[in-house]
Amino acid sequence: MKVLIEYTEMGKYRDNVWEGATTKTKGQTQAVTPSFAAQLIENNKAKLVTTECDHIIIEN
Repeated sequence: MKVLIEYTEMGKYRDNVWEGATTKTKGQTQAVTPSFAAQLIENNKAKLVTTECDHIIIEN
């Protein structure tokens, strides 16, 4: 399961240790693991993307 986030800061990010880091720009969206999303949101580097009804967007 992954959740959709929007990056609020440009930088190099990696969802899993075994993956290479990729450069993301501000405003770019990506489906990431919930734990990585939580880290980014806590550090103000991303925000959770939700529907108009404030439902979280989940990708299986």
